[in-house]
Amino acid sequence: MKVKVFPPHGSDFSRLDERGWLELPEGSTVEDALRAVRCSRLKAKLLLCSLNGERVSLRTMLKDGDVIGFFRPVAGG
Repeated sequence: MKVKVFPPHGSDFSRLDERGWLELPEGSTVEDALRAVRCSRLKAKLLLCSLNGERVSLRTMLKDGDVIGFFRPVAGG
């Protein structure tokens, strides 16, 4: 299956094609996608995950064509 990934800063983009798609086996999770782009476990714990525009956990199962984004929580004042 293929998913589009917007990896966090400092990730390894080499597994993504020129348009940002990543090939993963069926049954993969958001956490598997983070591992594929070599995001550290520590950094992953500090990120919020978006799947097709909705916030999800790292354990969420992926489907072909999903779009995954990662972002840091921001505090304002």
